[in-house]
Amino acid sequence: MPDRSFPNSMDLVIRNGRSDSGQPIEVGIEAGVITAVSDSSLPSTTQEIDARGGMISPAFIESHFHLENALLWDGLINQSGTLEEAIEIYAKVKHDLTVEDIVERSGYVVKTAVANGTLWLRSHVDIDHIAKLSILRGVAAAREAYRHLIDIQLIAFPQLGLAQNPEAVEMMWQAMENGCDLVGGMPHGEKTMDDAARHIEIAFEIAQKYDVDIDMHIDETDDPYWHSLELLAEKTIETGWQGRVTAGHCCAMSAWGDGMAARIIDKVKLANIHVITNAPINSMLEGRHSGYPKPRGIARVKELLEAGVNVVCGQDDLQNMFYPFGKMDPLEVALITAHLAHLGAPHEIEAAFNMPRYNAARMWGLDDYGVTVGAAANLVILDAETAVQALRRQPPNRTVIRQGRVLSETRAETVWCIKRE
Repeated sequence: MPDRSFPNSMDLVIRNGRSDSGQPIEVGIEAGVITAVSDSSLPSTTQEIDARGGMISPAFIESHFHLENALLWDGLINQSGTLEEAIEIYAKVKHDLTVEDIVERSGYVVKTAVANGTLWLRSHVDIDHIAKLSILRGVAAAREAYRHLIDIQLIAFPQLGLAQNPEAVEMMWQAMENGCDLVGGMPHGEKTMDDAARHIEIAFEIAQKYDVDIDMHIDETDDPYWHSLELLAEKTIETGWQGRVTAGHCCAMSAWGDGMAARIIDKVKLANIHVITNAPINSMLEGRHSGYPKPRGIARVKELLEAGVNVVCGQDDLQNMFYPFGKMDPLEVALITAHLAHLGAPHEIEAAFNMPRYNAARMWGLDDYGVTVGAAANLVILDAETAVQALRRQPPNRTVIRQGRVLSETRAETVWCIKRE
């Protein structure tokens, strides 16, 4: 029930809003914290916002992105459209990326994301024998430059392998000493499943040493040979890292047989692994070598949800060699996910809407997330009343509030220029 014991003072009140369930609410904020949520009128204060009947939602979370190569497009076109060519193109230019360039391109990404309502972003940073720590320096500088707008976590990402790459292993250790928050991985990038197991083992050794979470690219391929997700689940249970491990992409499960998929999903649930689906990118990259019928190339989202696995969605890339599109809008990503995962019933649409919200907050471990008394006032006001309206319309009109302070207001207006005779 909404709180009716109003505080004596509030520095911001949001009026005429709606809750996730569609009920009328007003929200009071003091010193960056929500101090009142009421279905009746709150006392007047110095700053007030009229939500105009729109939803007052907790702000969005972008949980899987690559800041350093966003908007690397001109002259770097992926002719085949495959993941393999994208990685090859990027490997040729990553060493030449400057700190200034990364900070500048990241600024566009961050400002666009924030204006759309995103206040947290997790970025994978290439750590390997080519770039060494040069990319990390650029992304760390971007994190510092825009920390007044958004919270950014950095993941040490060994895209070019670990099992047979001792220099990359050393760079991973150094990355954790130089600003990375999580340990990443890409075990399916190794040559064999045995090497994938060693890749995962190395990542856990590093994570345990620094007592940090793990967030890996897993089985980003439509080759059913790869099932490193199973190895990841087993290692998570073995080390007691349940709830602290995230598996991104997980495309190969779309090519597994049903029996194998059910077995591994059960292990993922037991390991309490969070799964991030990157539906826009993977539906573009996967299946390039397949005839018809073509695989969808994404994780088995519906089956994961039905099993009780925490599923999150992520943008991944923005107009680069991996993906030519993107708006840095979690509502677009959730909508595409709903299409590709056949999430069309009302409760499934709600689940898709929650992927960049409550599901992501659970993955991040954000205890003060939501529209409740005592939660941090990190909010987005949407010109929508329900989940289906939010996804269908992707309304441009949004007000974004971080720690009780209004960061941005976006207003779009249609002007009719024709008059009835």
